[in-house]
Amino acid sequence: MRKIYILFAALAILNTADAQYSVSTYAGTGAAGLINGTLTTAQFTNSFGICRDNSGTIYIADNGNNCIRKITTAGIVSTYAGSATAGYIDGNATTALFNNPTGVCADDSGNVYVADFLNQRIRKINTSGIVSTIAGSGVSGYNDGIGIAAQFNYPRGICIDHNYNIYVGDSWNHRIRKITLNGNVTTYAGGGMSIGVGSIGAYIDAADTTARFYTPCGVAVNDSGNVFVADAYNHRIREINTSRVVTTVIGSGATGVGMGGYGNGPALSALLNVPTELFVDSAGNIYIGDTFNNRVRKMNNMSGMVINMAGNGTAGFVNGIDTLAEFNFPRGIIADNNGIVYVVDYNNNRVRMIAPFNAGTNDLYHNNSINFYPNPASSTIAIHQSTPSTNQQLLITNILGEEIYHQPINNSTQITIDISQWSNGVYFYQIRNDKETLQGKFVVEK
Repeated sequence: MRKIYILFAALAILNTADAQYSVSTYAGTGAAGLINGTLTTAQFTNSFGICRDNSGTIYIADNGNNCIRKITTAGIVSTYAGSATAGYIDGNATTALFNNPTGVCADDSGNVYVADFLNQRIRKINTSGIVSTIAGSGVSGYNDGIGIAAQFNYPRGICIDHNYNIYVGDSWNHRIRKITLNGNVTTYAGGGMSIGVGSIGAYIDAADTTARFYTPCGVAVNDSGNVFVADAYNHRIREINTSRVVTTVIGSGATGVGMGGYGNGPALSALLNVPTELFVDSAGNIYIGDTFNNRVRKMNNMSGMVINMAGNGTAGFVNGIDTLAEFNFPRGIIADNNGIVYVVDYNNNRVRMIAPFNAGTNDLYHNNSINFYPNPASSTIAIHQSTPSTNQQLLITNILGEEIYHQPINNSTQITIDISQWSNGVYFYQIRNDKETLQGKFVVEK
């Protein structure tokens, strides 16, 4: 007997915990370059970090272009600070220089902070467009201290809390550093004697400096002041609570270079592969740039389950339905209040957008309840529409994009399809007319 399980894409269920998603290009042509302009004409080069300020403006650490880019809510891309020239100069944003910036974050006042990776410094761009150095000597190493007396070892991720404390993923010191408002740099969590590029970290959940990380990268802080870390070569997401106790919240399996994996399910059973960036929303959901898996992952805070939001694991560039889409080293990630996720697609030189199907835009199906049933089914599947429209077509493809079924369904409230000869697997459907397309997926299983 053959059964079919349906994952609905109807608008009525888009507010469920984990709706189906669609991947599109938000900004960038795909060609490497430094071109400002509209979302469709702008060019980026191996961008890394991304953040969003309180006004909705997006900032990107455009790593390969040695500058910070800005995307307004009107969709205009500009260079916010720096230029294509690598270097180190403070001052006016138009003359300041960066060297492979990787992390970027914004505070509640609109100031932007940058983890300036190859300059071994933490920089600030104030709201007047003045760039300054708030910490780091410029020489790689490990030293706590005030301002430029401190040393970092390729700082990668950066975030800031509501009290203006900055947290840095100090990647090759295998530590999380904290910078207070007066520029005092301390070690917030992590320790060990092994430091420097290529050094081997460790994996220990424990308090403050007795904990161990292995090349921590992206960091994020929630409204309660807990810090979350993309612990890259431990293939885990770690949490540092306000008492500085480090625990693992996502990930399992072996640690070390080449030891990552891929698996969904309960958070502490899931597998990641070199997660480099993450974002925590106001509901406590965690979004992950699972870089070496070429996927975007999500942990639902209510269920504690890790899912694959988008990406099929193949390094490439494809827009489309969640697991049909392809990324090439997804890194920086943010989500807005509408559940739209923005991902920096590093090797594709683009910013990608992941959104629930028809999120607030599909008027054609706004009042139309579309159901596939029964669930499970044995040999047939019925499609019911409460308010069908004219000129509709039903198209069903397999996971390779090959057409399996095609039928006009003009004004039909219900049709039945024989699936008894279909192979097990994932199938995708489109119900479309001259104006709109509704998409979804289902699985045939014996």
